[in-house]
Amino acid sequence: MMTVDRCKNDTVKYARLLPLACLWLTACTHTPVAAPGSTDELLSGEVLFGETVDVSDIRPDEILALNDEMRDYVASRVQGDPQARSRLRKLIRGMIDDGLLTLEYNANLTYTAIETFENREGNCLSFSILFAALAREADLELTFQMVDIPPSFRADGEMIILNNHINVLVKGVRQDVNHVGRYVVDFNTAEYNGNYATKQVADNYAIALYFSNVAVESMQEGDSRKAFRFLKKGIETDPDIPGLWVNLGALYSRHKHYDMAERAYHQALTIQPSNRSALTNLASALLHLGREEESSYYSKKVAYYRNRNPYYHHYLAQIAYQENDLEGAMTYLADAIRLKPDEHQFYFLRGLVYVKMQEYDLAARDYRKARDTAEKAQLVSGYTRKLQALESKLR
Repeated sequence: MMTVDRCKNDTVKYARLLPLACLWLTACTHTPVAAPGSTDELLSGEVLFGETVDVSDIRPDEILALNDEMRDYVASRVQGDPQARSRLRKLIRGMIDDGLLTLEYNANLTYTAIETFENREGNCLSFSILFAALAREADLELTFQMVDIPPSFRADGEMIILNNHINVLVKGVRQDVNHVGRYVVDFNTAEYNGNYATKQVADNYAIALYFSNVAVESMQEGDSRKAFRFLKKGIETDPDIPGLWVNLGALYSRHKHYDMAERAYHQALTIQPSNRSALTNLASALLHLGREEESSYYSKKVAYYRNRNPYYHHYLAQIAYQENDLEGAMTYLADAIRLKPDEHQFYFLRGLVYVKMQEYDLAARDYRKARDTAEKAQLVSGYTRKLQALESKLR
């Protein structure tokens, strides 16, 4: 366990558990935006399949459901323990001992709680769903939490994929008479080391993401009808997730219905006007529709938001550092730090640049800054060791 931050009198700790990474939202490739209007036609399926697609048989309540074996499993680990903190520790220890937290990670497998328990594999969403279901059976209070991981970029700087990560925040765990703690249970903290923003989300949000993931997996397998069904159900479950509309637009684009794709992307932008994936995809759809001027408008918006992304400048700095362009790396890092002055990764890279420049005092200063802004205990320890090693050279 490690202390991450303090919110009022609540202590937030991480229970580092297992590998995973998660949620994949398609990133294919506003003249003022016209109101998207009714979404009925978008969600009917008639344009794609010639008929209205029924999704009433898809049951959201099955995602977090438990079977008798899982209930017995929880009871055998925590039954009768009155303390939430102790129940949480026993549940996690039992899951580690029984191999439930050393499951086979597969980014392209999104399962329900029962399927993950039985198959012993899945992605971060699968594992978070499993843990949430078991923890609630152990009478623990919790919510899902999204982690805003920066997008990946190609060598030309274009964003190609959005990596969303989900974990579980356990609340109401009393530390002592005066303190109630909150613990983040995460299965892949190694995948993201930055000080990224988090957002607590309701069950319906996580369930809708489950449907979106299954839809993307179905698209990858070439099953468009299944993909549409799960996207439609996801939107019914939580219509305010822009990524669901982006994926729906990607499905329409895949079938060359660019007019419908445009409407889906506009719908995403009514929810989140700065959604870079929706803007990128919309520019592509408009280009296919022969509306080059409008496409260019949205491409410029993508560039605008990209250039306001500190992690984009960090990416460029990494490339410059690898190419031994130290002056360029410093310029990019100055922009990154200006946009996000509390990100330890930026200071550490600048420290590495100073080491190459043989400016060791300045490198030590940035190692200290990286240590002081890092939120995770293992990162703080790592920076401390690097700082000590550097300071020993300066003596």
